[in-house]
Amino acid sequence: REAYGMFASNGILFNHESSLRQPGFLSRRIVEGAVSIKNGKTSQLVLGSLSAEVDWGYAPDYVDAMMKILSLPGPEDFVVATGEKHSVRDFVEAAFGPLGLDWKDHVTEDASRLTRSRAPLIGDASKLRKTTGWSPSVDFKQMVRILLEAELNRQGAGV
Repeated sequence: REAYGMFASNGILFNHESSLRQPGFLSRRIVEGAVSIKNGKTSQLVLGSLSAEVDWGYAPDYVDAMMKILSLPGPEDFVVATGEKHSVRDFVEAAFGPLGLDWKDHVTEDASRLTRSRAPLIGDASKLRKTTGWSPSVDFKQMVRILLEAELNRQGAGV
């Protein structure tokens, strides 16, 4: 970037979720499955591993981080992440709970669904926080609730 005089910042974004996720993504599969079970369309949700851990954040918060990065006087490189790890089990609990469902009655694991195995990656956004003052506006449970509400609207149901 220096050689060409470009303002080019680099943001390494960890998992960022929104209601716009496509159905194949894990976050969408979980909320879609929970709402379908609540609506009586299905009774089971099969997932690969409930113990897998992820640094999940809310996509609009990450857009805010990118805007803060681009507002700096000079280009820099940043990690955009929550710095918190949550298991798939945590996500399932947060999605099924508000619907009054016991996830243990409806969720099973099937290791053959795993496409890859790796150690959890947890982001360190301390430079971003220190430089820009950014922090997520939505915590993990709030993020899941937002995704759940969007799915309830898609499927025409309410909590």
